[in-house]
Amino acid sequence: MKKKILLIDPPFQKFMGFSKAGIPLGLLFLAGKLKKMGHEVEVLDSDYNPKGNPYPFMTKIGHYDEYLNSLNNGSHSIWESISSQIEESKPDVVGVSFISTKLRSGLRVAQIAKEMGVKRIVAGGPHVTIRPSDVIKEGSPVDYAIVGEAEEQMEVFDGTPKTRIIRANRIQNLDLLPWMARESLIGIENYKPSDLGFMMTSRGCPGSCNFCCSEKLWGKRVRFRNISDVIAEMDDTNRRYGTQKFYLTDDTFTLNKKRVLEFTKGIRDKGYEWGCLTRVDRLNEVILKQMVESGCCMIKLGIESGSQKVLDLMNKRTNLDQARNAAKLLNSFSVPWMAYVMVGVPGETSIDADATMRFIDEIKPTYVSAAIYTPYIGTGFYKNSIDFSRVSFLKDREGRDHAIEEANHHSLKVIAGDVSREKIIEFMEFADKYNLVSKKG
Repeated sequence: MKKKILLIDPPFQKFMGFSKAGIPLGLLFLAGKLKKMGHEVEVLDSDYNPKGNPYPFMTKIGHYDEYLNSLNNGSHSIWESISSQIEESKPDVVGVSFISTKLRSGLRVAQIAKEMGVKRIVAGGPHVTIRPSDVIKEGSPVDYAIVGEAEEQMEVFDGTPKTRIIRANRIQNLDLLPWMARESLIGIENYKPSDLGFMMTSRGCPGSCNFCCSEKLWGKRVRFRNISDVIAEMDDTNRRYGTQKFYLTDDTFTLNKKRVLEFTKGIRDKGYEWGCLTRVDRLNEVILKQMVESGCCMIKLGIESGSQKVLDLMNKRTNLDQARNAAKLLNSFSVPWMAYVMVGVPGETSIDADATMRFIDEIKPTYVSAAIYTPYIGTGFYKNSIDFSRVSFLKDREGRDHAIEEANHHSLKVIAGDVSREKIIEFMEFADKYNLVSKKG
């Protein structure tokens, strides 16, 4: 029986006026599968905000209370716009995607839908996959929770599940999935073509980094899409929306070198620009040359730390010489690249944080993306005796407290190991200033 289904990515960044690009890949993959089954599907990304402010991190934390205050403000324009869309769509089913930072926001969306008479509320996404009990409990507006890859479990949308928590199998052949249903995006005419170019070409990660939950979500065995299917989707997106720039969101795009070379050969003459994420031990001169010649214009690398001790604590399974070699290679090709780093992991000291800042100055990335470590559920650090009481708030230079994450939800509190608050501020300001100089250059 055909149903009207509204899939919603909850608001978070938008409450604070931050810019938020890209598209909700998981919901759009699910929309593609539901449409193939004959359902009428719309996708509302209530956090999309391309005209927001690209604040540096230390400015961002001063706005966090705006999000917390908005959670309880039922008359906020963002909540009202979600209500209006539910009223206009009149869905039989509302699906809500949950990541940890949007847990409370997602529950608010579900509550709005329930109060408006939607008969079935379904929750899914990374947070639900790892801990469904947060949304399936007494008084929750959520009717069903999907654990795993939702495209594999359609009964929750068009049947009568026997349990409230439905566990889906991992999809073994990604080529059997329909493409993301970008056309289902509400307000697609307002999306930048480059945002519509976000794509996923594989699922899974062989790594087990202690700060990451990818292994819990996708598994260690990597499942790849056929390159011909990937390029066909790029061509279709270009034809429909004028997209010339793509970003491949795979955990490690260059994991399979033969596959990367097939990809670069296939798009070499199309005039596309593209970017990806990879590891320092998964680049070499041959593969990078082909990437650059085929239009690669941004590579993001998980540097993480300039201290080998911290890399080992993270179970990163890389070393500083590998990072140096990757940076030297990227800089020799003059390809823009971004270094991901973090501060405050368990066991890290202020001396280690200083080493990371010195290392960044040494390897000279184009940009730095710095983060304060947060013990998300499903990660190695989370399950290994974490002291959640260490740092829940960060004082700014004026001495004011700002929440880094929702302090009343234990899975989102920030800890700082043995790194002082002052060093954390110095670290984040270092990254902000580094990027400011890079942009001016």
